[in-house]
Amino acid sequence: MSARVSGRHAAVALGGQWTKYGVQIVALMLFSRMLNPEEFGFVAMVVAVVGVAHVLGDFGLSLAALSAPDLTARQRSNLFWISTGIGAVLAAAVCASAPLLVAVYDEPAVGPVAYGLSVVFLLNGLAGQFRTELNRASRFGVLAGADVVGQVVGLAGGLVTILAGGGHWGLVVQQVAAAAVTLVVLAGRAGWWPGLPGRGAGMGGLLRFGGLTFAAQVANYVSSNVDSVLVGRVWGPTVLGAYNRAFQVARLPVQQVAAPLTRVVLPQLTARRADPVAFAGAVRTAQLLLCTLLLGVLSLIAGAARPLVEVVLGDGWDQAVPYVRALCLGGAFQAAGYVCYWVLLAQDRAGVLLASELGARTVMVAMMVVAAPWGPTWVALAAAAGQLLLLLAAAVVALPRVGIPSGLLLAVPLRPAAVFAVACGVTAWADARWGGQLGAVPALLVAAVVWVLACTPALLSRGCRADLGVLVATGRSVLGRSPA
Repeated sequence: MSARVSGRHAAVALGGQWTKYGVQIVALMLFSRMLNPEEFGFVAMVVAVVGVAHVLGDFGLSLAALSAPDLTARQRSNLFWISTGIGAVLAAAVCASAPLLVAVYDEPAVGPVAYGLSVVFLLNGLAGQFRTELNRASRFGVLAGADVVGQVVGLAGGLVTILAGGGHWGLVVQQVAAAAVTLVVLAGRAGWWPGLPGRGAGMGGLLRFGGLTFAAQVANYVSSNVDSVLVGRVWGPTVLGAYNRAFQVARLPVQQVAAPLTRVVLPQLTARRADPVAFAGAVRTAQLLLCTLLLGVLSLIAGAARPLVEVVLGDGWDQAVPYVRALCLGGAFQAAGYVCYWVLLAQDRAGVLLASELGARTVMVAMMVVAAPWGPTWVALAAAAGQLLLLLAAAVVALPRVGIPSGLLLAVPLRPAAVFAVACGVTAWADARWGGQLGAVPALLVAAVVWVLACTPALLSRGCRADLGVLVATGRSVLGRSPA
């Protein structure tokens, strides 16, 4: 596949994901004005624990299927039934965990929420292989459309529920409706239907790859969500509600860019792994694009956190501002190291991925446990330190095992990180000095202008201009204005 075609696929995937992100931001703005932090906290308490079922429900099988050069009809059917079976088991497990969640948090309201959210896992299990079929056929427009339609219907369902007096049940309805509608669209457009499961389909390699990837994803999920569990357990639902909204503001950009790009970039890197020079070049370009985009967005969010929180969440959420800034720092380290995940999966080295991350994630969890009594901001900073450890482990331990020099992972983000760190600091200083005298929207606009002006002097650097040239060339290729 040409660079131009793969670039267009990435553009479609990102366009759909950012449209979905826009719908989620609208929901965040509306619901934050209609519900109080405690109501968000009830749902966040459940999601922080049972959300691991999202990882278990996939079991790494979709990534295994994407990496496989070919899939037989029987393998596809078996993957569907395995994914569906796991989803059903997880839905039952979430229901069974409801009394335990009530006991852990000492909050009776979380039990019924767990019962309601359990449906999502069954729906996601049913949708998994349909999504993979569309992905393998490069039908990224259909995938994007399914996600966007699901989010819009979920937003409408949640809004109606809240207006009818359903309170935090609007958040549950939002997730269930989005999952159900997405499943219907994916199944209707996939052009494929599963047959009966059968033996002798050669599932061993797929299951091995999926199992190792699954283990790495579980470690990732636990270390990335234990902060919410700790904040909820130590500080209660109201503080967790504010922390959860801050997480949505600060970390959704990373999720909305990295996740869809994985499904586009992974097959492209896999196709180049026999050519070390082409593979390393593709990795460098992916790293530069990802870091420039995400570090830029995160630095603007952190610098303009005060007016941004007021605009997005409304009045009464001031306590979320320091949480947003601390979470953005962790997101920056996560973004810088994300390409290692792509490299190891493309090289079929999921075992190396698991081994390199396990120690760092264990230390991350320990630091968050120690930080919990000091408050949510310290928990978020401990998580950021853990993300830095993961970045260093990837550079020093993992990438050299597959022939990628450590400097590639660490050197490429340095220039954008330096530029955006300065811009973030200047923006935060300007807002602290003058922003309080303005309304929230004017202050946010001023902060955005200050951020742009603070970034502009970087163009005097030859290295930054070279990086910009790579980004422009990639953009032109996506738009079809240069040779493939």
